[in-house]
Amino acid sequence: MDGLKEHKYLSTARSRFDPLTAVLSVGLLAAVLISAVGLDADMRSGDAILFNDSRSFFFVVGGTFGCLLFQFDLTTLWHTLVLSVRSFVANPLRHLHADIEELDEAIIKGSSILSLRTGDEVTGELLNDIVHMIKEKLFYEEVEDFVTNKVASLFLLRKAAVSLLNKGAKIAPALGLLGTVIGLIEVLQSLEDPTKIGPAMSLALMTTAFGSVLGSLVFTPLAGRLEHHNTLYVETHKLLMNRVSVLMRREERRLNPVVMNKKLEAGT
Repeated sequence: MDGLKEHKYLSTARSRFDPLTAVLSVGLLAAVLISAVGLDADMRSGDAILFNDSRSFFFVVGGTFGCLLFQFDLTTLWHTLVLSVRSFVANPLRHLHADIEELDEAIIKGSSILSLRTGDEVTGELLNDIVHMIKEKLFYEEVEDFVTNKVASLFLLRKAAVSLLNKGAKIAPALGLLGTVIGLIEVLQSLEDPTKIGPAMSLALMTTAFGSVLGSLVFTPLAGRLEHHNTLYVETHKLLMNRVSVLMRREERRLNPVVMNKKLEAGT
């Protein structure tokens, strides 16, 4: 099998989890933020107070999550947070790649799909459940429907997470712009009292900064990452079912040699 792998006969559309890439991407985004706000200069001078405006922070961040909770719900928000964290610390398709490699090996060696798992009962492990359904004499279309429905239910949660992040990427800058307008109105109303101009300008500028940071450097990258993982999630399941189809047709030929011989004779 090592020789087959070296010659890529068992190659799959694999997207390996690369922790170095994740660390590098987060590091670059952090470096962009630090350089943009001049935090490095503040730290060298001993003054590391950054975005010290709780009013602007609460206006943008609190308002963004308030709007998201109004459109979605707390459960969806929690699932989005979990999926976002998992996308950085684990490969979401690792178990599927292992199953595909097993199926590839069975195809190359001429093994039966029934030998891959016991399949005595439904356990929630995809390949085991497929073997169980084959033992129960289900047709390939029925097995495919089962897998499709299972993938669709999980994909719905992942799709909702992407939708939430995309909404956040639009809401945060919009609230930042709204804060800017409010701050400028306060500036105009405070022209007779110069002591009030500073806080008003801070609101006008800092809300824009918070909205841009939250939208461009948080929500948008996370939405793109999860959307990419969702595409891999669906396509990898399609690859798995293609291999299951090959092995099920082989199993059908073994169990029904007379029928298959008639089909071959009719074809000739």
